[in-house]
Amino acid sequence: MDFLHIISDLVMGNTQAVFPAIAVLTRISVFVFLLPGLGEAAISRRTRLVAALLITMLILPFVGTGASVGWSIGAMTAAIAFEAFYGFMLGFGLRLMVFTLQIAGSIISQCLSLTQVFGGGMTTQPNTTISTILMLCGVTLLLSLDMHTKAVGLLVQSYDIFPLATTPDFEKTAYWFAQKSAAYFAFAVSLALPLLVFNFIYNLMLGFVNKAMPQLMVSFVGMPFVTGAGIILLALSVSGIFAVWLTGYNTLMAEML
Repeated sequence: MDFLHIISDLVMGNTQAVFPAIAVLTRISVFVFLLPGLGEAAISRRTRLVAALLITMLILPFVGTGASVGWSIGAMTAAIAFEAFYGFMLGFGLRLMVFTLQIAGSIISQCLSLTQVFGGGMTTQPNTTISTILMLCGVTLLLSLDMHTKAVGLLVQSYDIFPLATTPDFEKTAYWFAQKSAAYFAFAVSLALPLLVFNFIYNLMLGFVNKAMPQLMVSFVGMPFVTGAGIILLALSVSGIFAVWLTGYNTLMAEML
């Protein structure tokens, strides 16, 4: 307890110097906990927190601390809340690309009649097997291409656009979130387009066969075919899916600021 009292007195006596570090750590920690790769549920919270502390030590010298001069405790608390909002905005913007793979995997599973196959994956809630595979491959691809280091560079640049302890424009931010969410839902559908077209053609042909031969149990004949042929088509198109997805991820990082 004596140690905690000493630390408390030291912090309260040097508020103007400690505040910038706390504010920067707040933005970075929220960002790291949402960043694809470092922010996955499979990585322990302690590991992510250590990564946030190390990134803070690297970024802190590049962040201006003049905004903290003469600030009251209440103003500092509000500014830390704004920093958390900035970290959430940047991290969630990149996390949207992982959500596109999750949605695309759910659509593909529906096309292949595999939506009933659920299991534990990279998120807290269960996902279809194809969603889990796509998300795992996407995050692995980002880490192998060092996109997480580029994301740290994006975080450093964010201080030029959103300086330390400034009030965010909530109206523009809400519009940006709504626009990006709608755009990347459409992007997820476009990733699953080969399987959607295949499923449409399959059901169209199945309808013709059922009309011509009502006595034939077309579902028992066609279900194994759509699953097997769909898996083959997915294996052939998955490289193109990830090439388009990676291009979209780079475009998002370029447009983020």
